[in-house]
Amino acid sequence: SSKLTNSEQSEETCWKYFSLLLTAAAVLTLCLTAYQFKLIDGYLRDIQELNDNHNIRYSDWISDRVSDEKCKTDMHNMETHMNNRETEKNNLEQEVTRLTKLEGQDELENGQEEQLQREQEELQRQQEAQRQEGDQLRQQEEVNQEAEQQRQLQEEQQRQQQEQQHQEG
Repeated sequence: SSKLTNSEQSEETCWKYFSLLLTAAAVLTLCLTAYQFKLIDGYLRDIQELNDNHNIRYSDWISDRVSDEKCKTDMHNMETHMNNRETEKNNLEQEVTRLTKLEGQDELENGQEEQLQREQEELQRQQEAQRQEGDQLRQQEEVNQEAEQQRQLQEEQQRQQQEQQHQEG
């Protein structure tokens, strides 16, 4: 009878240790699962931040490209306009020179002299208009450049704010 009691005690102790071992294994498994969940959550946040940064950079790149194309188009249009005005100015100067030569040869009649005077005045008006247009175009280009700089500054500030929000979040 004492042997049975020892056997029962031995069996009871065995089950006791076995249950402790299973409990420890369950706790260890839960801890490992929580740790892996924390790691995966951190990786997902990093991936989301990288995606956000990529989207910001991509939109900046697109807006810069569009802005560059617009500036190139504006510059081309301005050059074309200025070249046309320069050609027109040269043609008028040649006409004035031709008429001045005719005047020097005393072959002009009164009507031609008046025409020469009118053409010279017209040339002076056109030269003044060209100068004013050139000034206006330069002023407009300066305004466009300042606006572009302001836009880039605002985008940079927005990007920094978003990065700060991602870092705080």
